[in-house]
Amino acid sequence: MDWILNVKSYVRVVEEGSFNGAARKLNTTSSAISKRVNWLEERIGTQLLKRTTRSINQTEAGALFYLRAKDQLDNWQSIIDETRSVNQTPAGLLKIGATIAVGSKFLVQYMDDFLEKYPDIKVQLITTTPGQLPELGLDLVISRELEQLNSLSFKKTPLFEHKASFYAAPSYLAKHGYPTNEQDLEQHNSLIWGERPTREVTLTKGQRITLNGNFATTNPEALFHAAKRGMGVLLTIKAMIKEDLKQGTLVPVLPNITADEVMVYAYYPKLDYSHTRTKLFLDHLKDRLDKERNNQIL
Repeated sequence: MDWILNVKSYVRVVEEGSFNGAARKLNTTSSAISKRVNWLEERIGTQLLKRTTRSINQTEAGALFYLRAKDQLDNWQSIIDETRSVNQTPAGLLKIGATIAVGSKFLVQYMDDFLEKYPDIKVQLITTTPGQLPELGLDLVISRELEQLNSLSFKKTPLFEHKASFYAAPSYLAKHGYPTNEQDLEQHNSLIWGERPTREVTLTKGQRITLNGNFATTNPEALFHAAKRGMGVLLTIKAMIKEDLKQGTLVPVLPNITADEVMVYAYYPKLDYSHTRTKLFLDHLKDRLDKERNNQIL
C-alpha cells in the first residue's frame, strides 16, 4: 500500500474527528480509511487510535505520529510545489508565524498586493506566543531575536529596528494635558501591554521609568481601540498605527523619547532547496519596508 496516502488518511481522521469525515474529505469510503489506518498501525507496530462506538481518540504514540506526519506532509507538498513552480507561476501554501500584534497590525497590511501579484499562492498566518519557540513546520517566522531559533536549523534576516514611542488620542490630551518629560509619563494613565496594570520600561537613553494605568491586556486590538477612545497613553511602534496617525485618531507624545529598541527578524528553515514562496514574500516585505523607511513612514 501507499505510505503517503495512508499517512494522509490518518492525519485527516485526526483533523475531522471521524472515519466518515475523513472519507468525505478524501472522496472515498470509511472502510477504506479504516483499512489504511490499520495498515499503518501494523507497519509501525503500535496503536495510533483508541476507537469506541462514539468517539476516536489518539493514543500518546498517535499524537506524536500526527505531529511529525503533518510536518512531513507539509514538507513533501512544499517540495512538489517548488518543483512545479520552476517553469510555472509560483503556487502553494506559505505558512507564516507571528504574534497576534505583529500579525494583525503589521503583517496583514503587506499581504493584499502580494496575494494580488501571486494569485496561486495561499498564505496561512499562524499565531505564535511571544518569547516561545514556534512550531517547526512554519515557512517563515517574524519575531524579535529568539536564541532557540538561532541554535536550530534556521536562518535569519533583519527586517527593521523596533523602536517604540508614545501616542495618545487628542481627546485624552485635551482632558489630561501633554506629558512634558519622561518623569511626567509616570503620572499619566498608560495603557499596558501585559497581564498587570504596571510596567517598567527602559528608554533608549538608558533611563528606566514605571508606567501605570487602569487598563492592561494581552489583546492588541483591545489596546489600540482603548487608545483611540482616549483611555490613556499607548507605547507602540509607528508601523502598527500608521493609519491612525494619518487620520489623526492618535498623535505622538514626546516624539523624541523612544523605548524597547530591538531588531525584528524573519526566520526561515535551512533547506537543501530554495522555497520560492518564502523568497518572494521576503523580497516583497523588504521592498515595502525599505520604501516606507525612505519615506520616514516606518
